[in-house]
Formats: sequence, structure tokens, C-alpha cells
Amino acid sequence: MKTSFITAACSTFAALSSAAPTDSSTFEVAITFWGADGSSFFQSFPADDTTHAITNPLSITKISSVGGGFCTFQGVDGSSTVVAGEVTVPVSPPQTQVSGTCDIL
Repeated sequence: MKTSFITAACSTFAALSSAAPTDSSTFEVAITFWGADGSSFFQSFPADDTTHAITNPLSITKISSVGGGFCTFQGVDGSSTVVAGEVTVPVSPPQTQVSGTCDIL
């Protein structure tokens, strides 16, 4: 009985220790896009280093993140805005954002 318990415990421990590490795509970066008049919208971006569309037509003056992530956003007129960590970054010149890419810091 004692031997079978030890064998079962070792098998369980081995299975747990060989589990795959957490995939970065399960982490989502929460981003708020701000317009000049104080209006805003929110969008989450998977931290998977792939480009995701932004379909809201609001002209954006600043972009903020409440936690983690390294993101780059592309504007309709060619702006590129980098947001790293918990910050608020101005968009210059203000413009509609069309895509974003995020990864883990």
C-alpha cells in the first residue's frame, strides 16, 4: 500500500511539473483610447505579437494602459504610438487608430 501511494504521488508530481508553460496569448492587454472631447473606448489586445484591427472611427489624442504589455498602435495617417507598461501616451498628430500589436513586457 505504501509503495503504491508513493508511486502515485510521484506520477502526479511528474505530470504537474511537465505541464506546458502559460501561453502568452492568454494574457490580454487592456487599452483605453481617448478622444479630444474626453470620449473614449476600450479594447483588449492578446499579447501574441500579431496585428489586430481597431474599427472605432474616433480620432485619438492619447492611449493608456492600466497594466502590463508592450503595444504598438498604427494610425490611419501613419502615426505609430508605443505603449509600454502602465502609461498614457499622446498620439501626434491625433488620428483614428486602425491596428494594434501587443506582447508581454
